[in-house]
Amino acid sequence: MKLNPIYITVFLFTLILSGSSIMYPQQEEIAEEEEVAEQNTIKQIISISELVSLLNSPDKECIISDYEIISTDNDKAFLIDKVFFSLYQISPSSEKSKKIYFYNCDFNLSNNTPLKFTNWQLTKLNVVGCQFNCPLEFENFPHSREQLLFENCIFKNDVDISNKFSPANKLNFRNCKFYSTLNIDVSLENLNIEDCNFIADDKIFSEKDEEGINYQLSISDKNIGNLTISSSRFDNNGNENIFSINLGNTNLGNVLLDSIRLQVLNLSSSNIEKSLMIDSLFVEKYIGILNFDFPEKNTNSSWSNLGGEKLAVFWDDKYGTVNIFQAKTDAELSNNLVYNDLMSAYNKFNTLYHDRGDIRSANASYVEIKDIETRKQKFEQSVNPSFNNLINYKLNIFLKYFSDYATNPGKSLIQSLWVLLGFTFLYMLTFSAWDGMNYKYYVSQLGILAKYVGSQDSLKKVLENDRELNSAELGNYSEIDSFFDYYQKNGKRLPHLLKLFGGTLTFVGKIRLNFISRIIHALNFQPKAWESLETIEKFWSGLIILLISLCFIAYVFIVKFVNSLILSLNSFVVIGFGSLPEQENSLAMYLSIIEGIIGWFLLTIFTITLFSQVLQNA
Repeated sequence: MKLNPIYITVFLFTLILSGSSIMYPQQEEIAEEEEVAEQNTIKQIISISELVSLLNSPDKECIISDYEIISTDNDKAFLIDKVFFSLYQISPSSEKSKKIYFYNCDFNLSNNTPLKFTNWQLTKLNVVGCQFNCPLEFENFPHSREQLLFENCIFKNDVDISNKFSPANKLNFRNCKFYSTLNIDVSLENLNIEDCNFIADDKIFSEKDEEGINYQLSISDKNIGNLTISSSRFDNNGNENIFSINLGNTNLGNVLLDSIRLQVLNLSSSNIEKSLMIDSLFVEKYIGILNFDFPEKNTNSSWSNLGGEKLAVFWDDKYGTVNIFQAKTDAELSNNLVYNDLMSAYNKFNTLYHDRGDIRSANASYVEIKDIETRKQKFEQSVNPSFNNLINYKLNIFLKYFSDYATNPGKSLIQSLWVLLGFTFLYMLTFSAWDGMNYKYYVSQLGILAKYVGSQDSLKKVLENDRELNSAELGNYSEIDSFFDYYQKNGKRLPHLLKLFGGTLTFVGKIRLNFISRIIHALNFQPKAWESLETIEKFWSGLIILLISLCFIAYVFIVKFVNSLILSLNSFVVIGFGSLPEQENSLAMYLSIIEGIIGWFLLTIFTITLFSQVLQNA
């Protein structure tokens, strides 16, 4: 059959206009899948009874996805009365093991009643993308080689995982948010908490013990084979009674704390047996370290993670209140027993860094130790003053300022340079025989300028009339001229070597005299007396006089500074040796003696500090 070209053209034109609305079979399938996915995101509401029916299905795998679980009047069979509160308890109907998966589910129980899963024979548990608006408890789960995973979940209230977890279990929390306490009261082989945020809800924590200490993450009195907490943040919203992590009285194998920001870390009485690695740990307030044991050979943590005087001793008084001891107040400094415990922990870390060869951390921890000891000396001086303690206290203050207690040779050198410059400026205010600049010198220079401006004589004639300046600045022209004449007359009868040196000296001398003559001629800016000048000439002459005055001041400052700096350096480093360029009974002479004593003292400390650091590195 022969096709009409007109029909073909119309068909193609129609295709072009409607091209955006045409769907191929594959595109239609994708669109249908997207529509189904959108429909599946609408959560189906079920009761706790219906949830139990799903969990107790005969299948070995139970997938519960896109449900909103609520409590109804028909769920009273699962409501357990605990005297002071009630909870919904979900238990298995048989002892068969199974795998349970929760995906994209919301748990919204009335009156915020806790939900408890107990005695489930799980081989695997994955909870992904779920939100729990009620307290949650997992109890009496048998061991499993598969990991128990909570990922992308939001926990609005307490989460308790307790009792009979076997050490073979692996428990992972990834990218979860906790608004209350995560309490892990079970021994585990592996516990990983990664990319999680703990944000304290003031309303929830206010319902707990307001006077006591509450933790956002509590792992205490258990055995953890491998503990990893990384890339997580703890925020207590400024509540001083909410602490971040509690690892107290816990036996740990390998511990990794990486990229964590928190307020309080409690390591009291915990024991790490194999390895401890800490990196990018930002603690705002306290680190409890009473009776904290760690493997000295397998501990890798720079002092930047622990420093800043955050180490503290947590101890309970007779009323059961937790006290935090950091040796900062007078009341704390008076408690010698707890003070000794704190210093023992500091020295333990300092010894660790020396053994590992981490000199930077060793020095930083030593500085904190000495800071605390200095506070202790100050307190003892106020309670029981003594001259010996006063001297030691003041020396510690000086050593802290000068060299960080003999741990920082660079700082001691910088402080010495500041002392050197300080005396330099003092010398600039005094007279030195090296530069000869005193009151008489300044009056003489001003007199020469006044004579030149006030008379019609040239500058060269004014300088020639001033014999002292002529001798000091321009040299003895008669001696130079006689040398030139002698060399010109007798140069031919001299050896070639003397001719070479003589010719060079003659050349340099001529250049010097010609250069000075040209400068003097150029500076002859006012050929007439000041009173003979017209107004415009006085204006320009005044500007030139101002420029000359500024240049003279700059010249005096530079000469005085260089001379005073050399004099200060000479006095600082050579006490008792050589002669000082000062007249007797002058102020500069006494300043040089004082600087010499200070320089000897500071250089001694600098030398000791430098040798100490060199020997440590060796």
